[in-house]
Amino acid sequence: MANGTIAFDTLTTSDSVKSGTEKSIDTSYIFNGVLKAWSQVKVHSTLGDSFNVASVTDNGTGQSNDNFTNAFANTDYCITYGSRDGGGTNDDRIVVSGSSEQFTTSKYGVYFMTSTTLNDADFLFLQYVGELA
Repeated sequence: MANGTIAFDTLTTSDSVKSGTEKSIDTSYIFNGVLKAWSQVKVHSTLGDSFNVASVTDNGTGQSNDNFTNAFANTDYCITYGSRDGGGTNDDRIVVSGSSEQFTTSKYGVYFMTSTTLNDADFLFLQYVGELA
């Protein structure tokens, strides 16, 4: 059996569940417009669940790195994030990128803070969109 390559620029399917009509999507949207990595990190940088994140490195209180399984092509990828307090008093937390050493094509560094104090996140959610290498 020979293995080959299938090339296509549009995916088409019938939407039998909702409307029964044919739907299509340009494959460049799938390649460029969908999440390339995401992570759900628990207290003390414990990886709960993820896609394309191999591990989390704990760099100290309120500091961690998401380490990607497959690297991005450049550091122009987009990051969105959310957090949830596990019932404590630190509800006004913000996430900021770490230093330039922690923001590369193979990892993303996070500083998690309340005002000006670094704190460990109870739950941290990160999503990444960009071009993979």
